[in-house]
Amino acid sequence: RSGAIAQVRWESKLAVDTGSRKTEVGAASETDAAALLLLRKQNLKLQAASISNDRQTVIPPAIHKDLQSVDGHNATRQQTGNTKTGGHASAGTTVSGVPDLTPEEEARLEDMRAAQDEIKNELQSVLKQFVAPIRYAFAYGSGVYKQAGYGEASKPMVDLIFGVSHPDHWHALNISQNRSHYSFMGTLGSHAVSYVQDRLGAGVYYNPFIEINGIMVKYGVVSMETLSSDLLNWDTLYLAGRMHKPTLTLRRDPLMRISKQVNLTHAVRAALLMLPKNFTSDELFQAIASISFAGDFRMKIGGENPQKVRNIVEAQMPLFKSRYRSIIEGLPNLEYIGQDLLQQDMGPGARAAMLRKMPNNFYDQLVRLGRKAGAKLPPGLGAETVNSERLVTMAGIDSVANKAVEKIVARPALTQSLKGILSSGVTKSITYMRAKNDKFKKADSQK
Repeated sequence: RSGAIAQVRWESKLAVDTGSRKTEVGAASETDAAALLLLRKQNLKLQAASISNDRQTVIPPAIHKDLQSVDGHNATRQQTGNTKTGGHASAGTTVSGVPDLTPEEEARLEDMRAAQDEIKNELQSVLKQFVAPIRYAFAYGSGVYKQAGYGEASKPMVDLIFGVSHPDHWHALNISQNRSHYSFMGTLGSHAVSYVQDRLGAGVYYNPFIEINGIMVKYGVVSMETLSSDLLNWDTLYLAGRMHKPTLTLRRDPLMRISKQVNLTHAVRAALLMLPKNFTSDELFQAIASISFAGDFRMKIGGENPQKVRNIVEAQMPLFKSRYRSIIEGLPNLEYIGQDLLQQDMGPGARAAMLRKMPNNFYDQLVRLGRKAGAKLPPGLGAETVNSERLVTMAGIDSVANKAVEKIVARPALTQSLKGILSSGVTKSITYMRAKNDKFKKADSQK
């Protein structure tokens, strides 16, 4: 029975719209094929445990070459030259492909990439200081990418994420080498540390305020399985949401390259559910950037800059455009109708098909909220088609979609922050929250 269900779900979980593209794309490389095999193997356990009333987790069967490069530094920059004709734009209004960056944006992008190269070299030297094996690593946040509101003299702490294969073993090696990086948890040993990492919050263990090679960093350790699952299924959106925004890859992994692409495609589709028919690039990227902050209690209690989403998009617009270029080009229900103006197909069929390709956790939250709002949504996998059509046509679907994201984000964000008292210690936790609160007050005074 599970095999039959998997077959039913296979097409609707494709992250890339293969059947809608006008041009055939080459097969995945051997490296990507190996990564996909790992994804499928990892998903066997999920398939056995996640058959719910409505859906089942299924891994997409193919990733195409023109959608493989997802880093802002290496994003695909060539247009296909083909116009997507979804039937929802009047003749003569559709731009062929994705518009090129303006000369000003090109200049800004080149400056950003030059800065990326410089900090990337510095941060890769930081990684070399660790004896414990780091399989995948990236940097994110204001310490890497400039945000509006920060002065030139401001040097925020650099946020790093280390993807590791075996957290217990990794922490054992790291405690032996870098005991000073840990709070009192270090004295309890690697088993206790990895237990707190996996069982509390979003599966990430942070060591903040660590100075390495003259750079102040906060590094988080996460298992590759947890990270990949969050990117594909939006389990917590803790790291998946952060990776919707520009990130700097320091150590590559083919499994992550595919998972990241799926995650970015999910982000665009979620944003489309929250947006009207016509919208600007700025509105699209603000909707995407806001996903990780929706439901985060820190935005409500002064623990985060309330203008952060706007600041991120304003300062990093060329990076956003470069990062999402190939995804926008590949979606059949989305197209540019001007330099910075987009239009989506609001037809129930197109939007329902888009919803069926969203992560299980998001879809399930949407169904629960829809039923709570009075929508008649029958249970069972066979009801997914009719349920998705009813959901996208219900009044206030944009608000319901945003609440679905909040439901996913809220609890992990809270428990992860509380876990910081254990992983960072009381003193560092207070220092960190004080710095965040200072940013909140500064932003509030500038309104």
